[in-house]
Parts: sequence; structure tokens; C-alpha cells
Amino acid sequence: MANGNGYSITEQMACIIARELENDDILAIGLNAEMMLAAGFVAQKLYAPRLVINAGNRRVENKVELTPPAWCNIKNTISPFLVEKFTQHEEILTVGNQSAEEFCNVFFVGGIQIDKHGNTNLIGIRDRKSPEKFFRLRGPGSIGTTSIAGFAKKYYIFSTEHSKRRLVEKVDFVSVPGYNIRKLYGLKGGPELLITPLAVFDFPSGKARLRSYHSHTTIDEIREKTGFGFTVSKDIKKTKKPTKRELSVLKRVDKGKVLKSLDKSYVY
Repeated sequence: MANGNGYSITEQMACIIARELENDDILAIGLNAEMMLAAGFVAQKLYAPRLVINAGNRRVENKVELTPPAWCNIKNTISPFLVEKFTQHEEILTVGNQSAEEFCNVFFVGGIQIDKHGNTNLIGIRDRKSPEKFFRLRGPGSIGTTSIAGFAKKYYIFSTEHSKRRLVEKVDFVSVPGYNIRKLYGLKGGPELLITPLAVFDFPSGKARLRSYHSHTTIDEIREKTGFGFTVSKDIKKTKKPTKRELSVLKRVDKGKVLKSLDKSYVY
């Protein structure tokens, strides 16, 4: 959905993530994560020149393409010819012979359900009307997110949809545990932020708090479209818009306008 500001919501979300990244961060980029790859390129160019993107060790200074990773069996991509390092999919999911720290210290997590504690669900949605069917919707499964988010120094939750069916009071299944489960079992860490097409949430007390809202929405609309209750930061403000420098980098690395095309699948 266009926001009337000359940039797409996906581009704004990529810039939000880019500003969070730091020198010496190592990013793990999964499938269908073009927005995260773009964020890494923006960070390399403007904020964190030593940042490593563990998806073929890509660098923004080289020829780049926002396409599926080199290990994907997809023919309409030139990714295999642009990377410096080739890693098998299975090795990515199992970390292979690398230590956890060598593989990545920053990760990105999505979910078909996300709750106020930062629990994510990629497994499926229960069919409560017909319990014998068990699932009303099957997801792809945890696909490695549980372990990688467990050893990463920090990770971020992102969602292409901001609705009550996506942002729920309690997830049906847990792929990556949030703050309540981590506290129960003595696990460290937890999500840094939850970034959606409408807002940015943080978790200062282990529960979602609205940190900022995008220029095309309001706090009231966010409450109406969120399935869990949340507090609002005392310093609440509108999300910083993409700068001219950030948009210039995105234009350079996203010549195929992949990010803008992704907006069509976003739900507000």
C-alpha cells in the first residue's frame, strides 16, 4: 500500500532495521528475507561498514541483487554468481562446522502468529471449530528459527501483516520463545524489536510496548488492529522516515524494485 511519501512501507521497515545494526554484526539471512538483505546493505554503506552478511558474504560495494539466497533451487536468480561463499541450506540450519558466533550474532524472525511476549509461531493455527482436524492452517514449521534465535546475540521479529489474526494474545504453538517462556526456563535473550507495516514495538519489561508509529497511521488504529494489549512509551513518536541517503542506497541495490513489489502482499 502506498503511503504517499515517495517510499514503500517495505523500504521504511528496511531502514528501521538498518539503523539498529552495528559494526562486527554478522547477519543470517533466510528465505524470503529480501527486506533484511536490503537492510544489511544500507547498514554496510551508511552505519556499519564492517558488518558481515552471511548470505554468500555479500558486500554493498559489489554487484548485488535482492533475490533468494544462492543455495535456493530457483532458476531466475543470479545470486550464485554474485556471492563470495557458498553454503548448503542444511549447513545453515544446523550451523555446520562453524561455532554459533561465527555463523551469526543477528537474526530475523517472522511468524504467522506473534504475541505480546514476543513468542512467534511458524508451526500452524489450531482449528478450534473442528478439533479432530487439529490444524486450520499449517505453517512451514520452525525451519531452524528456534535454534538460531537461541544462540544469536540479538534478533528482531518482523511481520508483513499488522492485524488481530497475526498479532495475537497467545500463539497457538511456539517456534521461537518470547520473554515469558525464557524467564520460566531461565533462558537468556529475547527479541529486540517487533517491526510491522504500522509500528515498532520494543519489550523493556518483557511485554510489547509501542516505541513508534509510522506516519501513515495513528495509535488508535494500531490498538484497533492489534490482538494484544500493549503499553505506550512515554517518549512515543512517529517513526523516522527514510532519509535521502538511505533511499539512494536502496535504489542502487534494488534496481528491480523488489521491495516496492512486496508491499502488495502487506496487510495493514
